[in-house]
Amino acid sequence: MEKERLEMSFSSLPEYLSSLDDKGKDYTLRFIKLIENEYPALKPRISFSMPMWWFKEKMKDGYIGVSATKLRFTLHLSSEPYIREIEKDRPDLKYGKQCVSISYNKEEDFLFFEKKAKEFITYNIKGL
Repeated sequence: MEKERLEMSFSSLPEYLSSLDDKGKDYTLRFIKLIENEYPALKPRISFSMPMWWFKEKMKDGYIGVSATKLRFTLHLSSEPYIREIEKDRPDLKYGKQCVSISYNKEEDFLFFEKKAKEFITYNIKGL
């Protein structure tokens, strides 16, 4: 099932959400609500088969995205240097080139994600 979901291409947020298990859906919906409440001008779109929010008209100008798998919730950022800064604070998390992942059921990790996401978005939308 997991491999099948990763190979699927989604064209809408509801379609993406319907593909997730309960944990993935819960974390993704919490993140969507955070963006809606804190940054209502940012609108979600599906890009690379995951929910993303672009800071300007083009993805190359900055983005934040999330993805959920059976084991992890992942934050995707357009800044590799920012990911490296997060890694200094929390070397215990799982990192990729432009992403950081947490396991489910660790509320403190999700709250850390929220804080870092807000810092990243606020920095990127200044002056818009």
